[in-house]
Amino acid sequence: MLGVNGKTVRHHFMGVYGKVVQIRELVDVIDQVFDSVNKVGNIGKAMLGPRKASAKKLDKLR
Repeated sequence: MLGVNGKTVRHHFMGVYGKVVQIRELVDVIDQVFDSVNKVGNIGKAMLGPRKASAKKLDKLR
């Protein structure tokens, strides 16, 4: 039978907890990146102004 002591178990779960925290931080960073890309896209669309009707017709044909 394997000997399991509290120190080993605590070390294991602290390692798992550390990885969970790292994954949460990574998800937050990726979320911020997507928000930034979305904001840049909105700014670009606002700068270009409304689309012409001919451009919309071309999009429908694709």
